[in-house]
Amino acid sequence: MMNVDDGLPLTTSDKQNRTWRRLVKKRLPILEWAPQYDRLTAVADLVAGVTLGLTLVPQSIAYASLANLPVQYGLYSSFIGTMLYVILGTVKEVSIGPTSLMALFTLQICRELPIEFVVLLTFLSGCIVFVMGLLRLGFLVDLISPSVTSGFTSATAIIIVAGQVKGLIGLSFVAESVADNVYFVVSKWRDIRLADCALGAVCCTVLLLLRKLKDVQVSPKQTKLKKALWLVSISRNAIVVLAASVFAFYTHNPQKPMFKLSGLVEPGLPPLSLPPFSASLHNSTLRLQDMVLHLGSGVLMLPIVMVLANIAIAKAFSVGEKLDITQEMMTLGLCNIAGSFVHAMPTCGAFTRSAVSHSSGVRTPAAGLYSGIITLLALLFLTQYFYFIPKACLSSVLICAVIFMIDIETVLRLWRRDRMELSVLALTFVTSIALNVELAVLAGILASLALLVRRLMRPALHAAAVKTGSGEVCVVRVTQGAVYLSAELVGRRLQWAAARSAPRALLVDCTRLTLLDYTAQQVFERVIKKIKNDNQKILFYNVPVELMSQMENIEGVIKQSFRATSVQEALAVIEEKAVEANESTALMATEPGSRDNVELYNPVVQTNFTK
Repeated sequence: MMNVDDGLPLTTSDKQNRTWRRLVKKRLPILEWAPQYDRLTAVADLVAGVTLGLTLVPQSIAYASLANLPVQYGLYSSFIGTMLYVILGTVKEVSIGPTSLMALFTLQICRELPIEFVVLLTFLSGCIVFVMGLLRLGFLVDLISPSVTSGFTSATAIIIVAGQVKGLIGLSFVAESVADNVYFVVSKWRDIRLADCALGAVCCTVLLLLRKLKDVQVSPKQTKLKKALWLVSISRNAIVVLAASVFAFYTHNPQKPMFKLSGLVEPGLPPLSLPPFSASLHNSTLRLQDMVLHLGSGVLMLPIVMVLANIAIAKAFSVGEKLDITQEMMTLGLCNIAGSFVHAMPTCGAFTRSAVSHSSGVRTPAAGLYSGIITLLALLFLTQYFYFIPKACLSSVLICAVIFMIDIETVLRLWRRDRMELSVLALTFVTSIALNVELAVLAGILASLALLVRRLMRPALHAAAVKTGSGEVCVVRVTQGAVYLSAELVGRRLQWAAARSAPRALLVDCTRLTLLDYTAQQVFERVIKKIKNDNQKILFYNVPVELMSQMENIEGVIKQSFRATSVQEALAVIEEKAVEANESTALMATEPGSRDNVELYNPVVQTNFTK
């Protein structure tokens, strides 16, 4: 390699320096886009960042309420991730902060535990995600099938709605499940506060109407009106929270308040401190290992779900661009680790915020800096007014945000196409509702793997009678794989097909064969030997290149047929073998003049062994 500047060869030191520079740029993406950052880009990011901030602040307050945390903890979780992502993030639309999914997981894992456990959960989750990124373990997320994701996402929405109904109608109680929430709402119906009900109904109606405002058709010439409608639509949470708070402020009577309010909020920025590695619980001091035991399996399940959500969002908004999953995982881990130093709850990306950034015309991750600043300003100057935010309003914001997470479309699609996958979705959904979400994810993963193993154990084999110039020949097409789970079954079916086609040859089409292990090779050897003892021939053709060497190791197999791509070419191999061996009585030899009459894989009689 030559030095471009002076034409001299690069020294070892120069090569190392270039390697380090490439690595630093890869791990600090800001170094890639910052040198090209101009005024126009800055203005676009400013608009997107402010718009995102107007969405982030009310969302964070609502998600803190969902996690049963004081309001300020939602804001503590909103600025550190968005600001750190500016330096380390690769997808400009991603915004790290509280989400409904993370809030629900936090609620279920840390129920009736001090806030120190929430902060420790944030720290441990960040560490696990960061290590997963270092070890390139992103593939583990692929174990969670789309059916499982749909199941626990829909269940999460149902759980959140059920949990927020009490705030919507002015009730106060502690419930641990959907059934408990329904029971307490029904049993306490006499305590329902009409003012909170009315406010909740108005807030829900306005939120849903404003959500549709951006879709109102206007003349292409009225661009300003279109932008104004869009801005009002995406700022609907902030508008509704502000309006409800102002109304509650002017109608507030300390002796007899009209609405249930959020209450006092600790003002100012969060204290900077190490994550808590000990805590007091029930008049006893718990050490780190005891705290982890109290958190349970959630310490492992939460990071996996966190990575799943973040990577799904990153993939959705980086279409056509190369996505560095390792960098995204390490960044997410560092955001949560840093967040634990400012008392944040677990965070990740959110589709709603990413959609807002995308529609706002975001250019670079720098937009997160502006949204983070808005959160800090809210903490510094607005916390005294958060006291007047009605709980019915926060419940409305949460309900209107999550009801669209209920995935009816996937259920209908699976009902039509694959009801076994639908059973996995149903299991995950029911387990989430009846028990908890982290157990449901684990159950869904195990069910998906069990379904996969079942399909590998029972691969579909299709048999067809194909006309040739001298009669019919039986062609069997093996699908999926032949592995130790299914090898004996595939062997029995091949023998059955050979008996049906005797004394003619049996042709095995390997076009769809994707897996082949040692056990299957042994079974194939036994089948070949049995068929040869019955004075029949068996040929494997259309063998994939990647399986060629494994097939060649099978004793007794006719290798010349592997590269044949049609029934005609496979039959030609039989004829050539017959001529070479002077077998004038070959049952399946095709006369040279009749090969043009072969109908390739045109089944006269077809059998699907799976039915």
